[in-house]
Amino acid sequence: MSDRDFDEVEERFEAKVATIIDKYRVVINRGANDGVRVGQRYLILNIGDEIFDPDTGESLGQIEVVKGKGEVTHVQDRLATLQTIESHEIRRRPSGLLALAQFSDVEVTSEPKAFIDPEVGDIARLL
Repeated sequence: MSDRDFDEVEERFEAKVATIIDKYRVVINRGANDGVRVGQRYLILNIGDEIFDPDTGESLGQIEVVKGKGEVTHVQDRLATLQTIESHEIRRRPSGLLALAQFSDVEVTSEPKAFIDPEVGDIARLL
C-alpha cells in the first residue's frame, strides 16, 4: 500500500466535529455515504501544541488532547450523531431518616460523562 493509499484510508476513518448539540452529543461531517454506521465508536480529540524533548530539543510531535469517546446513534447521508459512551460512578449517602437506619448503604449510580469542551473542527477518529 502506498503512502497515498494509506492517507486515503486514514482520511476515510477520520471525521471532524461539525456541530455540538449538547455536552453529551456531537455531529460529525461523515455519514452513510462514507461508510459510517450506527454503533461505531469514535475518539474525539484536538491536536495540541508541538512538544519538544527537554534534553535534545528534538520535536516529539503534537500532543493529542482527548475529549472523550462517542458512539454513533444516528446516521444520515453526509453526517452522523455521536453520543458519549463514557460514564462516571456517583456515590450518594441517603439523607434524613434513611441515613440513620443501620441498613442504609451508599447509593451508587452511573451517569453519562460529558465530552470535555468539544469544539467544531475537533477530530473524530474511528476506534
